[in-house]
Amino acid sequence: MIFFGVILFCSLLNSDSAYQPEPKIKVLSYNTNYTFTINKTIEYILEFTDDKVYGYSDAPPRIWIQSGASAAAPLMIVARQTKEMLSWQLPLEVESESGETLFNYTSRTLCHDIIHHYKVFGQSKINHENPIVSVATASDETVEFIINVHYQEKFYIDHSEEYNFTVSPSEPKYFFYNFSTNVSQLMIAESNYETVILEVSSDDDICMTVSIQNISCPVFDTNQDVTFRGFYETVNKKGGITIPKYKFPYGFYVVFVVKPDDYQCTRTIGLLDMNSTRKKHISFIIKPSITYGDYLKAVIITLSCIGAFYVIFGLSYFLCSVRGNLPRQMSYVPNNLPETPRAKLTTVGTNDILDNTSIDVSDYDTLEEIDSDADMRLGRGHPCLLDLARKHPRVLKKKSYLYLYNVMTVALFYALPVVQLVITYQRVLNETGQQDLCYYNFLCAHPLGLISDFNHLFSNIGYILLGILFLVITYIKELTHNDEDFDRQFGIPQHYGLFYAMGVALVMEGILSGSYHVCPSQLNFQFDTSFMYVMAVLCMVKLYQNRHPDINANAYATFGVLAIAVLLGMIGILEATTVFWAFFVILYLVMCVYLSIKIYYMGCWKFRDISLQRLKQVWIHDFWSGPLNVLKPCHKARFVLLLLGNICNWALAVFGLYQHPKNFAVFLLAIFMANTLLYFFFYIVMKYINGERVRIMTWIFLFFSSVCAVSAMYFFLHKSISWSKTAAESRQFNMECKLLMFYDFHDIWHFLSAIGMFFTFMVLLTMDDDISHTHHSQIPVF
Repeated sequence: MIFFGVILFCSLLNSDSAYQPEPKIKVLSYNTNYTFTINKTIEYILEFTDDKVYGYSDAPPRIWIQSGASAAAPLMIVARQTKEMLSWQLPLEVESESGETLFNYTSRTLCHDIIHHYKVFGQSKINHENPIVSVATASDETVEFIINVHYQEKFYIDHSEEYNFTVSPSEPKYFFYNFSTNVSQLMIAESNYETVILEVSSDDDICMTVSIQNISCPVFDTNQDVTFRGFYETVNKKGGITIPKYKFPYGFYVVFVVKPDDYQCTRTIGLLDMNSTRKKHISFIIKPSITYGDYLKAVIITLSCIGAFYVIFGLSYFLCSVRGNLPRQMSYVPNNLPETPRAKLTTVGTNDILDNTSIDVSDYDTLEEIDSDADMRLGRGHPCLLDLARKHPRVLKKKSYLYLYNVMTVALFYALPVVQLVITYQRVLNETGQQDLCYYNFLCAHPLGLISDFNHLFSNIGYILLGILFLVITYIKELTHNDEDFDRQFGIPQHYGLFYAMGVALVMEGILSGSYHVCPSQLNFQFDTSFMYVMAVLCMVKLYQNRHPDINANAYATFGVLAIAVLLGMIGILEATTVFWAFFVILYLVMCVYLSIKIYYMGCWKFRDISLQRLKQVWIHDFWSGPLNVLKPCHKARFVLLLLGNICNWALAVFGLYQHPKNFAVFLLAIFMANTLLYFFFYIVMKYINGERVRIMTWIFLFFSSVCAVSAMYFFLHKSISWSKTAAESRQFNMECKLLMFYDFHDIWHFLSAIGMFFTFMVLLTMDDDISHTHHSQIPVF
C-alpha cells in the first residue's frame, strides 16, 4: 500500500509540473511593437527600458496591447512597478445597457505616487520607473499578441493650452494638472488660479465620463470604477467643471473614459457596437476663474444699479403723482370735480347710492337678495360699476386682504421645505461629486463657499428688491386713499390686498428661483415657476376686479386653482404620458367653457339654470323677437373677449395634445401668461372704446414693461441649460459669461423679467387713475 501511495504522489507531482507555465523573461525597448505567441504553458515577463533617458522619464509609461484571444481564455496582463501594480484582461469586457462589448486591444497609463514624491522632493514632475509586464493565459491553443510601451505625450497640463487626443472604451486617458506650475505673480494678480475651469469639447456625440481625481494611486479609469472618486460628469459634445485648489492641494488628474454606448448621455438604448471602433475625439483646456475682486465688482455694480433705480424711479413717480393726482377725499369732491357736475350727482343714481349705504357689512343674507341682485345685473343691457359695486368698501377690503394672507401662508409653507431640499441637494453634490445631479451652466458657474453656482442665485436679487419697492409704493398710495365714503361712490374700488399679494409673490419668485438655482434639475424646476403662476393669476383677478368688484373670485377659490395648477405641473414634469395629456386637455377645455359662461353672465349663471325647457323658452323668445337674435350676443364686448380667449386656449390645447412639449411647466405657464396678456390688452382697448383714456405715466410703464418682456424672452429662449434633457445634453447649451464676466444670458433674463414684472404691476396700479373721480354710475362694465 505504501508503495502504491508513493507512486501516486509522484505521478501527481509530475502532472502538476506539466501544467506550470514556463516563464520567459525578456528585456525590451520603448516605442517598438513586439509580437509573441502564447498558450497555457508559457508566461512572458517583459521588462521595458529606455536607454536614451537611462531608464527614467518624467512622463508616465503607457502600455498598448492587442490580441486575438477569446473571452473564454483571455490574456491576463499584470503591469508592475516598485510600489504599484495594474492588472486587466484581454479581450476587455465592457458592460453597458445594450449588453457586453468585447475589445481586443487596450491601452493603459501606469500610475505613480506623485503625492509622496511631491512631499519628499517638493517637485510636481517625477521620474517614472520602467514597468515589468507579465502576460499569461489558460488557453490550450496558441494565440498571438502585440505589445508596445511608450511615454504618454503631453501628460502635464499647462494653463490655457488646448489639448487634442482620441480615446475609446478600452483606451482611457488621464492627464495631470498642478495648480502651482508656471504661474507667475502677475498672472495670479490678473486671474484666479486658485480656482480653474475645465472646458471639454468634441465634434461627435459619443458619450463619455470626465472625472477629476486626486493624484493618489490607483487611478480609476475604467467604466466600472471611474465614478468612485472625485468629481465626475457625463459629456457628449460639451462639458465643464469648476475645480478649486483647496480640494486638490497637490493637483489633480483629469480622466477621460468613453462609454460603450450612449445610454448615460441620452437615456436611449441603441444598437450595440460590436466592431470595437468606438473612438471619440476630444479637445480640452483649463482656464483660470475670475478673481474675488471680480465677484465683488459684479455684486456692487448690481446693487448700485438697483439702488439708483430706487432713487430715480421713486422720486420721479412720487413727483408725478403729487402733480397729476387729485386727492381721493369727499371734502374735495363738491368744488373740484369738473368731469362730474354736482347737480348731476344728485340726479343720477341717487337712489342706488342711498340704497347702497343701507347694505350690511356682511354679504347678502338671503337667497332672495342674491337672486334680485343677479336679475338686476342680467337685466341691464349696459351695466355700470354701480351695479357691481354694491358691497361696502370694508367688505371688499377684507376680501382683498385674504389674498395677501393666503399668499404669505403659501409662501411660508412652500418655501421652507424647498430651501431645506435644495440645501440637501447641494450637500449631496459636494459629498459625492456627481455633477450630473445639478444642471448648471458649468462654463459660467461661479462658486462661493458651499454654493456651486452663486451668480445664478444672486441674480434673483432683482425680484426681491423690486418686489419690496412695489410693496412700499402700494403702502404709500393706500395711505393717501383712505376715505371709504369716497371709494363707495367714485373711481375703481382699490383692492390693495391684491397689490400687496402681487408684491409678495414677486419677492417669493426671487427666493424660490434662487433656491432652484442652488441645484437646478428636472425634479425641482417647479420651484422656479410656482409663483410665476401666482403672479399671472393675480394679475387676471385684479383686472377682472376693476369692473366686477362684487363678483370677483375669492382668495380661497383662486389659490385652489393654483394648487391644481402646481399639481398638474408636477405630474406633467414626472409623467407626461399620452394619458396625462388627454386628461389635461379635457380638463383644460372644460374649464375654458365653464369660465366663459361664468364671465359672460357675470357670475349669475348656475348649474341649476340648465334645463331643456328653459333653453327651449329662451330660444323661442329670441327667435320671435328676431331670427338673428338667436345668434346675436346680448353683451358684445364680453362675447368678443371670450371668443378671442377661447380661440387662443383651444389653439394651445391642440398644440399641447399634438406636440406633447417636454417642458410642461413652461407650457402651463404660457397658458396663464397668454390669457393674462389677452385680457390686459382687451382691457386697454375697451377703455378707449368707452371714452376713457390711459394716462401718459401708465403708457410709460407699459412701454418699459413691453421692452423688458421682449428682451427677456430673447435671453430666455437662448438658454444655457435644459433640464428637460439629460445632463450631458443640457451641457450642449452651456455658454461662457456674457456680462461682467459674472452673468450669462439666464442671469440677464432674471434682471429683465424682474423689471418687466415690476412695471406690469405699476401699470395695474395706475391703469384707472383717469377715472379716479368718476362716479360709479358713469363707469362702464366690460
